[in-house]
Amino acid sequence: MLSPQMLTELFSAQQNWQDRYRQLIILSKQLPDFPDELKTEQNLVQGCENRVWLTWQKQTDGTFIFQGESEGRIVKGLLAILIILANNKTAQQISNIDFLAVLNKLKITDELSPSRLHGLSQLITRIQSIG
Repeated sequence: MLSPQMLTELFSAQQNWQDRYRQLIILSKQLPDFPDELKTEQNLVQGCENRVWLTWQKQTDGTFIFQGESEGRIVKGLLAILIILANNKTAQQISNIDFLAVLNKLKITDELSPSRLHGLSQLITRIQSIG
């Protein structure tokens, strides 16, 4: 999986929305397989256009590792970005991340529909609710 710095470099190299769209789809394919037994109501993120599941595990050093799945390729690509930004960070560090500012910098949020933006904010809220 990419680092946040590599993510910035990757998206800054994309010239237009179609290129960024393709990159989101590529990122969606890089998420590890999500076990079917974790596709539960408890792990379902409410308010998303597509069904999205999100889990996390707290590591012994106090950092978190996230895992997720979505039925939609674009949403799954967005989820991959959020996971890249949040993985291996403490709850305090995660709560300090301005996810939308990062997505704006990557020039992703401009082209998203209002319903996708709403779902994205629900995902961010869920990630930042840990701890």
